[in-house]
Amino acid sequence: MSENLKKGWSNYFQIYVYVLIFFGVFFLYSKHNVGNDSSLSDWLINYAGGFVRRGLIGELITNFSTIMSFKLRDSILIFQLFFFISYYFLVFLFCKNLFTNRLIILAIFSPIFILYPVAEIEVLGRKELIIFVIFLSYLLFDIKSFKVQFIYKLILFPASILTWEPVFLFFSFIFLIDLFVFEIKSFDKKLNYILLSYLVSTLIVIQIYLNPFPIENYNLMRDFLKKEFGELCYMSCGFVGQQSANSFSELFRMLLEKFKLTYAIRYLIIIIIGFFPLYLLSIFSKVTDKSQVLFISKFKNLFFPFLLAFLPSTVLYLVMYDWARVVHISYTFSLLAFLYLIKENFIELSKQNVQANYISKVSKKIFIIVFFLFAFGWNPKVVMIDDVASKPIYSIPYKFYKYFIRDKF
Repeated sequence: MSENLKKGWSNYFQIYVYVLIFFGVFFLYSKHNVGNDSSLSDWLINYAGGFVRRGLIGELITNFSTIMSFKLRDSILIFQLFFFISYYFLVFLFCKNLFTNRLIILAIFSPIFILYPVAEIEVLGRKELIIFVIFLSYLLFDIKSFKVQFIYKLILFPASILTWEPVFLFFSFIFLIDLFVFEIKSFDKKLNYILLSYLVSTLIVIQIYLNPFPIENYNLMRDFLKKEFGELCYMSCGFVGQQSANSFSELFRMLLEKFKLTYAIRYLIIIIIGFFPLYLLSIFSKVTDKSQVLFISKFKNLFFPFLLAFLPSTVLYLVMYDWARVVHISYTFSLLAFLYLIKENFIELSKQNVQANYISKVSKKIFIIVFFLFAFGWNPKVVMIDDVASKPIYSIPYKFYKYFIRDKF
């Protein structure tokens, strides 16, 4: 790609990211005082009643509020803004010098990537922001460094589990990257060391699921929030006190009561369309000659290795109502992992297949139409029962107008 084209791509992408940051910051600020959804309640969970899943960040925030004499909601907003802006800034840093073609551009502008949280305000400010910041920063450092491995495998990745434990199901993407970075070519000691590096995270997950939060401990946390900060423990915060919320079989039973086949078909179509550019990129790519990695090198392309990394997260569709969040998180891990392997020359795209693809062969005008329809013409809603939303390119500015201009004047 020429320097002018690379600079042009970087400039357009920078504007896109800045626009999303602008709207995201405004929406976060607008809803932090009146917010009554899980994007705020999830951050209330803390250790006032003892150890509880997802309590780490809430413990930090409650202590921060006490020390700084801030309202708890103001402190939550500060943390949300910090991680939100950091995440989008890191995405820009990660992608700005990327070799791009039409498929990569479509993959990055997929409405289930960074556009999604801004388009669906209920998702904006959820704890996966912290997860994404940790994962992206890992990719931006020298992964082979012992210091980086120590900090992330023994501190930050375990901390991400203490923030939102289902992230463990996405560690398969980190493991896939490790196989390439550490040149794992056989089942030897090196592979054992890599597996051992996930031991702390694994033990934390086991601890969480073998020790549900007792109701008396939940009552202590609930009373602490009410007494110290005047906050109710509702929605996500309230769920940690329900034994049913800590039981896989009970969560599955409750989801099954609302399940309809049409929901599964709808989300299958969402995944196929949203992932389609990345799917094409995966089948047009192969392991480079320098990266003969374990069994991965035996595949003709990268589709099946990434499918294997994707499969653990499908468990979440059995126990979570907000399926679109799962799609969004799965896509984010998939895309960032794929782009990292491209950037570091562990995998390469077949130029012949990319150029022969229909998307690459259509005229510039047709591609622009396809681009806008795909990137800004739709996005999934939040929960499995919801239909697909349309025209986020219109709905996002309209929400800004509704919250800021119409309601003010």
